[in-house]
Amino acid sequence: MKLMVKSESIATPRVELTELVRMAQQEDRSAFEEIVRRTTGLARKTAFGVVRPHQVDDVVQEAFLTVYQKLHHLRDPAAFQAWLARIVLHACYALRKKSPSVAEPEDVPAPDTTAGVAGKLDMRAALEQLKEEDRNVLIMREFLKFSYEEIAYATRLPVGTVRSRLHYGRKKLKSLLG
Repeated sequence: MKLMVKSESIATPRVELTELVRMAQQEDRSAFEEIVRRTTGLARKTAFGVVRPHQVDDVVQEAFLTVYQKLHHLRDPAAFQAWLARIVLHACYALRKKSPSVAEPEDVPAPDTTAGVAGKLDMRAALEQLKEEDRNVLIMREFLKFSYEEIAYATRLPVGTVRSRLHYGRKKLKSLLG
């Protein structure tokens, strides 16, 4: 049993996740279950920026099924979170292609909606107007707090391209939000 010392670096959870990924790649089912438990929040945050709230659980479930089936293809276990984000985004866009983009009743704010909820709906609408590539980069940087290198890995783009898309995506988003 490993004792955790408070002075350890903040990267300890990531190191542990990397080790869990290695164990899961060797078909340790409990390690995979722990990975799912630890990264479901990340997957949900990623999906929430792209699909409607009532679709998030379906996307996350589909993404983890893909992760389970393809985990042995991941070469760098330390890049798991970026890899997961890419899989979630692919699942989001696959779902969007299958189902028409019709406004759902839950997306229409009630007359007494608070400003926070209205702001989230405005943000979602503005994100939907961005190009998919720009939206992906913005979601990973602003909502998931990925580094430029992690975004580059997840999107398979050079870091310079990531920075450029982030710049233009922010600029476009700012103009859409007023």
